[in-house]
Amino acid sequence: MSSPIVCCENVYFRYGNPWVLEDVSFTVPAGESLAVIGPNGGGKSTLLKILLGLEEPNRGSVSILGETPENARCRMGYVPQAMRFDPLFPITALDIVLMGRLDRLKFGRFSKHCHEVAKEALNQVDLADRANRPFADLSGGERQRVMIARALACEPELLLLDEPTANIDLSIEEQLLEILEKLRENMTILLVTHDLDLVSTLGDSVLCVNHRVHRHSLPLSGETIREIYSGGKRIEHDRRARHQQGDHSACEHD
Repeated sequence: MSSPIVCCENVYFRYGNPWVLEDVSFTVPAGESLAVIGPNGGGKSTLLKILLGLEEPNRGSVSILGETPENARCRMGYVPQAMRFDPLFPITALDIVLMGRLDRLKFGRFSKHCHEVAKEALNQVDLADRANRPFADLSGGERQRVMIARALACEPELLLLDEPTANIDLSIEEQLLEILEKLRENMTILLVTHDLDLVSTLGDSVLCVNHRVHRHSLPLSGETIREIYSGGKRIEHDRRARHQQGDHSACEHD
C-alpha cells in the first residue's frame, strides 16, 4: 500500500490558550478528494496553515508526500479564499499564473517551458483566451479560476483550496464546479468549505474540524449537519464521534 499524501498524527496547536487544535489525527490517501468543514473558529484555517508549513504544531507530527510541509511546499498547489491586489498594477492573467513557477525562475526570466505550463494551466480552467487580459479587468469568477490556474502551474501532487466559491456569484459557481470535478480525476484535493453543495459534488469523504477532528462518509445526514453547525449540539456530536472512534474520555458511561 502506498504512503498517504497527507498524514497528521496527534497534532496540537494553540496561539495562546486554549488549544485551537487538539489531538488531530487523519490521513489523506492518493487520489482522494477530502472536504474539510466545520463551524467558524473551529480551526479549519489553522489546520490549512499547518499543512502549508506556515505554522508548526506544538505537539504531534505532519507529513506531506512523505516530507515536512516546508519541504513539500513546492509540490502543493494552494488557492486562497481571496487575493489582495492593486487594481492599477499592470499585471495580466498569465503573469499571475506564472507566479506559480517562481521557484523555477532563472536569471530573472521564465523559461519557454514555464510559459507553456502556465498557458496550459489557463487552458485547464477555460481561460486560454484571457491570458493577456489585465487581471483587474476580469470578473470575480474569472479571477478565481486564474488563481486555480496559478496553483496548477506548479504541477502539484496535492491541491489545497480555501473556500473556492466564497467570493463568486451563484451564476458562475456551476462552471467552477465542473472545472474542479475534472481536476479531482488526476490529483489529490483537500478542500475547505462551508458550501454543502460543493461537499456533495467534490468530496469522497468529509473531515469535520471543531478543535478536534471527526471523519464522516457521504452523504451527510441532516442531523449530522445540524450537529456540526449548531452550537447547542456540537458537544454531543463531538462526544458521539469520539465514542465511535474508541475514545471514551468524554462519555458518561463507565
